[in-house]
Amino acid sequence: MKVITKQLQEVGGIDTYQATSRLGEFKNGSTNSAKWVVRQLKEHNIRSSTPTKLRLLDVGALQLNYTKFKWIESTAIDLNPSQPGILKADFFDLKVQSSKAYDVLVLSLVLNFVGMPHRRGEMLKKCTQVCKQMGYLIIVLPLACVNNSRYLTHDHLIAILDSIGFTLITSHNSRKLSYKMFQLTKESTKISFKKQILNNGTKCNNFSIVVR
Repeated sequence: MKVITKQLQEVGGIDTYQATSRLGEFKNGSTNSAKWVVRQLKEHNIRSSTPTKLRLLDVGALQLNYTKFKWIESTAIDLNPSQPGILKADFFDLKVQSSKAYDVLVLSLVLNFVGMPHRRGEMLKKCTQVCKQMGYLIIVLPLACVNNSRYLTHDHLIAILDSIGFTLITSHNSRKLSYKMFQLTKESTKISFKKQILNNGTKCNNFSIVVR
């Protein structure tokens, strides 16, 4: 938590960070990432397996992006909600019964703001507890996290998700963002992923994900 607080202070505090994130989504993708999410759900004909609405959890939400879609029952959470309707909650502390697991989880520009590499790995593993079997996980990251990191590539990220049970369904890169949709198709393995150099360029960043 201290690391996150320090990062927030460096970018001007939580209000500045949230405002910048909204502007960043617009500039980087010419759209809010929810539009890509909804488009993929429609294109892949992803609907609830029951007569109820598709249950979606938007983690680190800055806006209520999915409430206008009548076929989606959305829950938006954030550590520091920026508007009414977003629940104050820590994803790591969520307790979800298997019968209440979500059809879709969205981590949009969230994983890159988790302070420690091993906590990013823990967040991904936590997704297997919150997402229902055959449910979907959507991850949006700054493109530089996967194409200009010493310790992470697109293929390495896919391998990490595969090891915990998520299979890649579709992927898209905008000018500055990486979008990936996975499906929880199998049980998690005990494969670990340490921090190791994959690219050795002098201008690479140090973003990484560690799975223990």
